[in-house]
Amino acid sequence: MKKANQLFTISQLSSLLNVSKPTLRFWEKEFSGILVPLRTTGGQRRYNAEHVEIVTKIRSLKNAGMKLDEIRMNMNRTMAGQYADPSSVDILAERVAEIVKKEIVRYLESQAF
Repeated sequence: MKKANQLFTISQLSSLLNVSKPTLRFWEKEFSGILVPLRTTGGQRRYNAEHVEIVTKIRSLKNAGMKLDEIRMNMNRTMAGQYADPSSVDILAERVAEIVKKEIVRYLESQAF
């Protein structure tokens, strides 16, 4: 695989993992808080190595026959265990910051005339 700090566009991630772009967008909504891509100042999605792992796991569980709510519960349990480790606090803070940033941009755009 490529460098751990490399960012992928939605097209690149789609090609890399053989998951359609509409499916990636759908999973982003379905797995809110779990699959949260980074955003450029223009609002374009960017995915890092962690996102690649998350999408790979979602796809694997889906292919194994799990329903979306079962996958969500599985992923939430996995993440809860992952964040119990204090060394993962930075990752969690980064995710929260991205969610907050996204909401601020959405709010400011709605206030523009």
